[in-house]
Amino acid sequence: MFSLGDRIQSLRSLFHFDAVQLLGCAPQSRTHLELHCEGYNLNCASALGTGFPQIYAPGFTAQASPHDLLPPSISECSDTMDPPFRSTAIYTDALLRGGFQDGMTVELQHGDSYLGMIHFSSQQAGCFNRHVRTLALGAKILLEEAMQNMVSQNGIVLHLVPQAGGLIMREDMLPDAPQFSPALAKALSFMSRKTSTLQAFWLEGKRSYRLQAQRFPKGDVLVRLLPAPLPAALSAKEMQVLGWLVTGYTDREIAASLFLSERTVHSHVTSLLRKLGITRRTEAAVTAALNHWYVPDAHGAILAAVPGLCH
Repeated sequence: MFSLGDRIQSLRSLFHFDAVQLLGCAPQSRTHLELHCEGYNLNCASALGTGFPQIYAPGFTAQASPHDLLPPSISECSDTMDPPFRSTAIYTDALLRGGFQDGMTVELQHGDSYLGMIHFSSQQAGCFNRHVRTLALGAKILLEEAMQNMVSQNGIVLHLVPQAGGLIMREDMLPDAPQFSPALAKALSFMSRKTSTLQAFWLEGKRSYRLQAQRFPKGDVLVRLLPAPLPAALSAKEMQVLGWLVTGYTDREIAASLFLSERTVHSHVTSLLRKLGITRRTEAAVTAALNHWYVPDAHGAILAAVPGLCH
């Protein structure tokens, strides 16, 4: 499967650009996250990533190009945007000072769902003419196909932001997810600081979820939680013990981590081995790691035991 970066690079065969920034729109919070950026300095990237969505709401393409819905460009559509793009600080204080003479922005959507936008900039004036804008309109489906799986409306979607070395849930999203404990954000704070994805399970009270998390370059994490039964008819405690087996901990160490007796942990290990149809705890650990059958702990020990998941 081609990554977002691969699809962006494939656009270079269609038209020239010196810089590109892809922004995804987080569901519920409607916050734009930088998914990919190259060629822009920090000032330009910040102006486009934060300032542009604040000034131009979704649908700005129809306003700038009402007849053909082509992506607007600085060279051909600045005056039809509201406000005119050349009059904004994004252009005068960031892009122009960064050496960019022309730019083009493509809105991305799936059906009626808005997914985000992608900015292209060139140091050459008049680079994004009508022909290039037409090519960009035809090619945007490449990005929309990749993004619709990343930013999904299915299940419960949470947006976590970095703070003091960890993660917290955005305050404006708290009313939408009062049932999730702070332990979720703490556990996911141990994901790699580099852009990474995580699949696991999460237990909240008597409910179990399939967890999918995506960390973006600036540290934001989008979390999707889909209600799902635990694998192999495992109980919640057996699922937790299975995750700790990945760490190589002994029954005594697992018992201390879960505040259980060593005898109880041994009983859970025996039961989960029987349900998985295997006889060795090392086999169970490998099965859990390969299938993402674990619940991240709030201290990062389980993620640290799975290569590539912990910083």
